[in-house]
Amino acid sequence: MDTDELSKVEARAREVLSDRLERRRVDWALICGSGIGAGIDRSIEEGGIGLQVEGSATLAELGLPVPEVKGHGAALVFGRVGERRVCVQTGRIHPYEGHHVRVCTAALGAMLGAGARGVVLTCAVGAINTVLGTGELVSLRDQINLFGPTPLIGPDFVDCGAMYSPHLRERIASLAASIPSIGDPLREVVYIHARGPQYETPAETHALRRLGGDVVGMSTTYEAIRAVAGHATLCGIGVVTNVAGKSGLTHAEVAERGEAARGRLAALLSALLRTSPEDAAAAT
Repeated sequence: MDTDELSKVEARAREVLSDRLERRRVDWALICGSGIGAGIDRSIEEGGIGLQVEGSATLAELGLPVPEVKGHGAALVFGRVGERRVCVQTGRIHPYEGHHVRVCTAALGAMLGAGARGVVLTCAVGAINTVLGTGELVSLRDQINLFGPTPLIGPDFVDCGAMYSPHLRERIASLAASIPSIGDPLREVVYIHARGPQYETPAETHALRRLGGDVVGMSTTYEAIRAVAGHATLCGIGVVTNVAGKSGLTHAEVAERGEAARGRLAALLSALLRTSPEDAAAAT
């Protein structure tokens, strides 16, 4: 696709979502990682964020490809969490599935076009830093995307000096400390992008550690760039599903561990999404 065709992909997604929302605006955009999006509308007690669903649009209806990866949904679901209007992408589109990165971020672009001022990215990650344990929740402090794709084309020089809002990170840490099921303080990490779909070799893991990465994944960084380019306040929360560079890993195992952590993650998300993006960013 050329640049004009790629722009039309997002424009169509924006138009369809706006129609489904009946021109209503949303406060938050939430993107779900592997094993995280299922049952998102359930109550907190049932492992969901308590989303009161008002409507949805499938990715296909938005003119976008459907994720082929197990553990990823294929819709934008919108409604309310408390008093805040939230739009949830139940599964993400990955570049390693053969799609242009602008296509992969088109759903997020549609949510930004619908007014989302806060963006929450969730993801399954592999641990590079040896202090991290599987099942642990982590807060993204920064990212390394030197080897990954970008949704920006042309002279679009976006300031990435503070991508993941320091104020949102403080708010997330405070909320996590108040949730008994999370327990230990939330660690902050640097996320580094690996193209995938293959998992990292031991030598690659060693190199990524030397570069300053704490966790590794095959998504997220390009969405973060799109969010910042759209002037949204951004945060990211990961679930450590595996130790990077270890043999015998399967995607089924990653999805299973993501699902196992969903209840704790959902409780944290529900608490965050009940505030306005501005209030959450200002609170300490």
